[in-house]
Amino acid sequence: MDISPPSTMLGRRGGFVPRLVRLAGAAVAMVLAVGTAVVVAPAPAQAAGPYGSAFVWLDTPDASMCVVPAEHQWNSTSPWTLVNEICQDDVGQYSVLLPGLAASAGTVQVTAYGADSAHCKVASWAPAGANQRIRVRCFTAAGAPVDSQFTVSYANLTGTFGSNGLAYVFNSQPTSADYTPPVNYQYNSTGANNTITKLSGAGRYMVKLPGLAAAGNGNMQVTAYGTGSEWCTGWNWGANGSAQHVQVQCYNAAGALVDSKFTVSYVRNGNILGRSVCCNSDGHPTAYALANNPTAASYVPAASFKFGFDSAGLIKRLSTGRYEVDFDWPSDQGTVHVTAIAGGTARCKVEGWGTGTKSLVRCTTPAGAPVDAVYTFHHVGPFVIG
Repeated sequence: MDISPPSTMLGRRGGFVPRLVRLAGAAVAMVLAVGTAVVVAPAPAQAAGPYGSAFVWLDTPDASMCVVPAEHQWNSTSPWTLVNEICQDDVGQYSVLLPGLAASAGTVQVTAYGADSAHCKVASWAPAGANQRIRVRCFTAAGAPVDSQFTVSYANLTGTFGSNGLAYVFNSQPTSADYTPPVNYQYNSTGANNTITKLSGAGRYMVKLPGLAAAGNGNMQVTAYGTGSEWCTGWNWGANGSAQHVQVQCYNAAGALVDSKFTVSYVRNGNILGRSVCCNSDGHPTAYALANNPTAASYVPAASFKFGFDSAGLIKRLSTGRYEVDFDWPSDQGTVHVTAIAGGTARCKVEGWGTGTKSLVRCTTPAGAPVDAVYTFHHVGPFVIG
């Protein structure tokens, strides 16, 4: 891994400031300047293209650097080139630049990474020139901004998804009783419109995905949206008539239910990027599971709640709130998202991953103490020839 010489770029406050860009060996990397454009929350009724998807892992939360990560990144516009870049704007605040994917559309999932109790969320996403710029914010358990590693994925989809199910929504009206997100901020592989109903009390929602009913099946991921320290989890999901219903709950730093904006992605027999699944030049090794036995020493996830795990894949409890997920896919690249579910106040994140097929998951209480929890796990990576 090489470190490039210092260069200059148009700084966040309009001046020229030094920065380092970390590149990957002999790979060709694109260095993108971050301009002074103001990023606002997504607005409805705008152009939906270009369509595509991307993911990236920030492994160096350093305010002195803009980084082009050397691995664990991918962009559908440049699948064999490292182009996604992350710059730190302030303590716990980051800009993720995805070249060629500028659109007032799509959805974002963010998962904090590391062995602490920090959590991360999406603050906004919007075009910045030809780039899609995603703002990410990270917080301590007490709700203070903090530097943190994280994973982020973006998808802007159109058309169908074969016989499998795929959907996403952005809830930008958290106090509305019934809400239909703008077409450019939602997707359903059946072509139907997704809707969101606010349930009784604060911070509780039902996301309705028509035509995607599959009792006890699929995988869902949830990310809170906004600049505050609120966070969201899954509550439950299942069939209701011909629709798939996904329940979401959102909390403040103290663990009390609170109204919040959020994104939800749901998939069955595939990945949340909407990409083909292994194993050709456009394939993406994919594995997901519901980890629903939080106190078991080890177990094989239920068949109806997993995809991509072979018969040897299992989940182990290492200690209170710490788990090893062995999905037995021959891929140490890609990205991982984790969402706590089942209605409690646990918050889960990715603790780490390495070579091979294993990831570590950590779950904590709102105060940051380890706690056993139910969670969903989702891995997707690029197919690497050789």
